[in-house]
Amino acid sequence: MVILWGAYVRAAGAGNGCGPNWPLCDGQFLPEHAQIKMLIEFLHRASSGVDAVLVGGLLAGGLWLFPRRSMVRKAAAGAAIFLVIEALLGAALVLFGWVGQNASAARVAADGLHLANTLLLLAAVGLTAGFAAGGFGAGGLGTGKRRTTVLLGAALAAVMATGICGVMAALADTLYPATSLQSGLRLDFSGGAHGLERLRVIHPAMAVLAGLFLLWLVLDGLPRPNGALARGLGWAVAAAVLLQWSTGVLDVSLLAPVALQILHLFSADVLWLTLVFFAAATCASVAECPS
Repeated sequence: MVILWGAYVRAAGAGNGCGPNWPLCDGQFLPEHAQIKMLIEFLHRASSGVDAVLVGGLLAGGLWLFPRRSMVRKAAAGAAIFLVIEALLGAALVLFGWVGQNASAARVAADGLHLANTLLLLAAVGLTAGFAAGGFGAGGLGTGKRRTTVLLGAALAAVMATGICGVMAALADTLYPATSLQSGLRLDFSGGAHGLERLRVIHPAMAVLAGLFLLWLVLDGLPRPNGALARGLGWAVAAAVLLQWSTGVLDVSLLAPVALQILHLFSADVLWLTLVFFAAATCASVAECPS
């Protein structure tokens, strides 16, 4: 929910709703007489604070309930680290003015890093739950053949790269909205188009290629896993790819309305988390990945 609300903050142009202040909003702990943009940004910061408390509890529980070198401890510690980085990146966006209508290269880079860290945080939280439930084995992921590790790593990297490109395309939709699909395509391919606008063309191409790679990977590219969980998650990854393609087509066709942008981001998060679970379950099933 924090991730999706953050997308709404960007789409609503409310990233500067609290002014150049962080962590306080307009210099106040609880802003008085908040306008709509200030309220949108304040709710995002407040929910992020709740998230920090919950992840802190996740780490404390992992350290208390599980032994040393447990994958639960490692994943929970990763979640805490990524959450701190997430907060620092959010603070940088506000304090350096990389919000609102800012289209600088620094903002583009910061937004890309923000998305990458968000995905890593989501993976760490999800893996903490998975390992705690015993779904991926209790100790580690074993060691063994290199091919499985390389292919799964390439799949995760492809989805992350596509997501980073996607968040830049979404920023272009916010800063340079198209009045029609035809005019938008004409502008995206024109020589005078901003670099962000051209990503609106690059992102779908990357999404198609990454999706085809994932479909090949889960259906034929890897040794058939022994566990039912890994096999089921393989089918879930394939379904998530189709869902992501569908929301992407609607997003482009309808000129990226805010609701569809958020739905597209949600389906991307589902695809990412499903792929992370598939990778962990496959490694546990065939014992071929390093911990």
